[in-house]
Amino acid sequence: MRQKLFNSILKHAENEYPNEACGLIVDTGKTQKFIPCKNMSDNPKEHFLISPDEQLEAEKQGEIIMIIHSHPDSPMLVPSEFDRIQCDYSGVEWGIISYPEGDFCTISPRVNRDYTGRQWLLGYADCWALIMDYYQREFNITLKNYSVPREWWEDGKENIYDDNWQAEGFIEVDLKDMKVGDMIMMKLNSSVTNHAALYVGDNLILHHGYGQLSSRTPYGKYFRDRTVRIVRHKELFNVK
Repeated sequence: MRQKLFNSILKHAENEYPNEACGLIVDTGKTQKFIPCKNMSDNPKEHFLISPDEQLEAEKQGEIIMIIHSHPDSPMLVPSEFDRIQCDYSGVEWGIISYPEGDFCTISPRVNRDYTGRQWLLGYADCWALIMDYYQREFNITLKNYSVPREWWEDGKENIYDDNWQAEGFIEVDLKDMKVGDMIMMKLNSSVTNHAALYVGDNLILHHGYGQLSSRTPYGKYFRDRTVRIVRHKELFNVK
């Protein structure tokens, strides 16, 4: 990165301190320039949010090639898992600068990640996020995002899974007819359905348990006893 570009980023981080600064680097075709943006987050000391309007304005000047934000008072500049997930979603590189230290690092979107070994992050990397990714990659089926950053199932008053599986195009099937790609819905330590897994064959399920790494696990007695229903997406009934 050219020193002039870096200096602009560092200056913006200084101006926004103690909040996280954010901005965009665009390639105009002749040069690269840093466009500082307003942090629209409700919690700007810990997160950042760039408005769609500012992104559209930046795109008028060139191609967005990097999203920038700062980590205030961060003696060790280590991208968080939240940073990495958001970078994956964005589809472009991220640049992170620490302030006032002035360290800088970049991360790139992770393409075709393994389904197993993913870190847990409620609302962003959980059982439903894994299912959405699997259906998009394996079947080109886009599911609505029902992951939320709160433990919605604890009071038993919300039923996000039970209320929405049919609207997403799923149809219940019998256990004896289960095949690869079917979704297994369960109650785990809850009075409502709060977990889902994917059947991947050979009596194995792919799932992302609370606070754990995503994994392939035998569909044994523990999970069978807690199964509410097994469902198949309507687009997969004629898929062999």
